[in-house]
Amino acid sequence: MKFEVNHLSSVKKELVIELPVERVTRSFNRFSNQFARQARIPGFRPGKAPVSLVRQRFQKDIYERVLAQLGTEAMEEAVQASNLQVLGEPRIQDIRLTDQLPFVIKVEVDVFPEFKVGSLEGLEGVKRVVPVTDADVDRLLEKFRASLATTAPIEDGRPAQPGDIVTVSLVGYLLEEGATMPADGQAPSLTQREEVLELGSKLIREEFDQALRGKTVGEHVVVDVEYPSGAAGTTPASAPMSAGGPDLAGKRVQFHLKVERLAQRTLPALDDTFAQQFGGLTSLEELRARLRAEMEADMERRAMEALDTQLLDQLVQRTGVEAPPYLVTEQVNRRLGDFVEQLEQQGIDPRKANYDFQKMGEALRPGAEAEIKRVVVLEQVAREADLHVSEEEVADYLASLAAQANLAPEVLRARLTRENRLDSVRATLRNRKAMVIVRSAARIETQTVLPEDVPAPEETVSFPSENQ
Repeated sequence: MKFEVNHLSSVKKELVIELPVERVTRSFNRFSNQFARQARIPGFRPGKAPVSLVRQRFQKDIYERVLAQLGTEAMEEAVQASNLQVLGEPRIQDIRLTDQLPFVIKVEVDVFPEFKVGSLEGLEGVKRVVPVTDADVDRLLEKFRASLATTAPIEDGRPAQPGDIVTVSLVGYLLEEGATMPADGQAPSLTQREEVLELGSKLIREEFDQALRGKTVGEHVVVDVEYPSGAAGTTPASAPMSAGGPDLAGKRVQFHLKVERLAQRTLPALDDTFAQQFGGLTSLEELRARLRAEMEADMERRAMEALDTQLLDQLVQRTGVEAPPYLVTEQVNRRLGDFVEQLEQQGIDPRKANYDFQKMGEALRPGAEAEIKRVVVLEQVAREADLHVSEEEVADYLASLAAQANLAPEVLRARLTRENRLDSVRATLRNRKAMVIVRSAARIETQTVLPEDVPAPEETVSFPSENQ
């Protein structure tokens, strides 16, 4: 085998591989003989037709078998001999395959970049810590109260007020320009369905909220909504709409609603009895203390993550490292997969939801590329420091995870082994060690700040659908 590596970029290489004519001839003969033993050709007993005739009749099938064998062997051998750390599958650019001639294949591969991080001196970062206040604890307690609230039908004829749960049936009509109502005989653009809305919440459009306040069961309401212009599937619009409906960007819709049911929410009392619902606690003060400790731990984790991002971004800038496209695409697909899973958990069929996943992927790509650059530079820090993770460290980490999930460590290990995720665990622990090295070399200033003074996370891309 002969091969050459052509440099396209630090993360892309081209391999031109040539296999000798002897291997090509041997492969053609092998598959031709296999077909000859099994072929049924009129005028010949099974398996007795001449190989030359079999090769002529099954030329395409034999060619495909030879190509699959030689292509796989050529790429595997060249990758191993080149010592490239290839990411993902090679992309075939050109093939020359003819019997009695050398086999030539040209492929493009993504690779882990070769670069040096070197000295970590001069790194600087600011750790911004947000203190947890009594008001923060109170807000979280109110969320818990809301999650444990009970609802009961309003049967005394009282009109709807903020905090009530209103069930409405609705249909929607697209309005022509200048029209104030649907045309005579116009069919609904948005088919009838029921929606459950909480008055005064952040999840209901203001037009619906205002129109439904003061209404009683059986009343009809007409609501006009003008949707802003924008790309399909990315326009913020929280008015109800049936799944798979038309794109509403830049349209006016008139909704016809009927109040079907009203219910009142009752929050539980905030006392020791309430606190006793949260495993092992006996008083409200104990619950407050636990929530504060958990919130402070979360704030510390966020502060450290933001600090790590600052330091790694400095190393990315110093080294000029590129992000391998394969890893970036994987990260984008992972985030889209998480988003689809969230939709399914909410009972939304992603195939019917009005989302432009291609545009969403494009919006996610810059953030994914920045994240992969940090991963790559941290991996290189680990390599240059020759860091390793012992089996004892893996066992301790799995024991900690298992305790949090109330599982036996061996059960968790078996699951991760089945899912081929143990290497990911080792990589996580190795990267933690590498991050400790980076932090220890940096000059870090700690600041106590208000929440509004903390920079927003780099990526806060959200994708509201017209279906919400």
